[in-house]
Amino acid sequence: MAVENEDWGRSSTNINDTSPKARSTKDIWTMVKDLKDREKKPVDSNDVAIETLLLFAGSSGCGKTSIINRFLDKDETPSPSVGLEYTFGRRTRKNETKDITHIYELAGGVNLSNLLDIPICESNIHTSSLILCVDLSKPEEILDILDHFIEKIKARTNFILDRLEARGSKRPQALRNYAMKRYGAEHPDEKLVSPIPIPTLIIGTFYDKFSVLESEPKKLLCKTLRYIAHLNGASLVFNSIQDENLNAKCRQILTHMAFRGSPPKSFLIDHNKPLLVMAGQDTFSQIGPPPSEFVTDAVGKQQFVSYEKWKADYYKYFPRAVSEIDETFVNLNLYPELVIDNLRLEKDRELEKLRLNIDRQSKDKDINSGISNLLNSKEKKKSKSYSRAR
Repeated sequence: MAVENEDWGRSSTNINDTSPKARSTKDIWTMVKDLKDREKKPVDSNDVAIETLLLFAGSSGCGKTSIINRFLDKDETPSPSVGLEYTFGRRTRKNETKDITHIYELAGGVNLSNLLDIPICESNIHTSSLILCVDLSKPEEILDILDHFIEKIKARTNFILDRLEARGSKRPQALRNYAMKRYGAEHPDEKLVSPIPIPTLIIGTFYDKFSVLESEPKKLLCKTLRYIAHLNGASLVFNSIQDENLNAKCRQILTHMAFRGSPPKSFLIDHNKPLLVMAGQDTFSQIGPPPSEFVTDAVGKQQFVSYEKWKADYYKYFPRAVSEIDETFVNLNLYPELVIDNLRLEKDRELEKLRLNIDRQSKDKDINSGISNLLNSKEKKKSKSYSRAR
């Protein structure tokens, strides 16, 4: 044993030593140098695995589950959804890179909209997308549904981004810049729009039932939805489960959002046909004014019309269904039920505890990831993942 130690000591100082141990030592340093050289090379984006989140919400019973099943190639008879349901989709690319999209479906219309806070958190906001589904056969409900969910998702995303910004993160500004990029450079409406920070798609379902409406109501509904989508940086598409062509277009957009597939290049705004407008394609001048407004300036250029005026005209054609809205937005304090109210209070506390726990885990994950990346640059290269915040 002493002799082996003595030989090892001599080999470490003898530059002419060609023993296996000397060659092994040289090989290790060569490997380290090669590794450092490889780390300096940029990572091929084609080798980066994609992990995204799709959140489906909107009208109750409007076909969200059917759209998800078509997207995932599932030939199943959909059953009524309950609460916040989860599934996922996977894709393996030619280079064996495996991509995944987490899919959440929020049931119950606006009644369970607080559950939006659960899937969208700090750790995934940069890879999340929102899909709002509305029933075109019930136009009297559409604006209330869209207004409610757009307000909720903006509140949630801005809350997360503000908190990240307070900790010095650059991700919030990157996501807001990405949202404005949907409109392209020098868009004429860039100072008038207020895009949702995450990519959003509005799907109008049951187009087959909607298509039988008279021309004028159809035209107003289409223009109003285009206005809402354009104002909030969302894409807009009409769909019918019975129409394979419409299903294919809808699936292409979802693939674009989930796996960075190519988006549709079509721009379809004829109100007598199913709409297809990707975010940033439209303009307020192309949409035109609502029926009661035709305001022009001195050179004949149309002026911007507020959303409130659009809503006023819309409800002249499609009056609110008061009874349905009252049931949806009922004030529960007017109808106390001690046992039920106590159970609801308990569930609200559980939900809040779950939400805080998810936020805490998200924060811990970001902190641990940051520490790990600082300590080990090699691991940082390996763990690089898809993000819209770059």
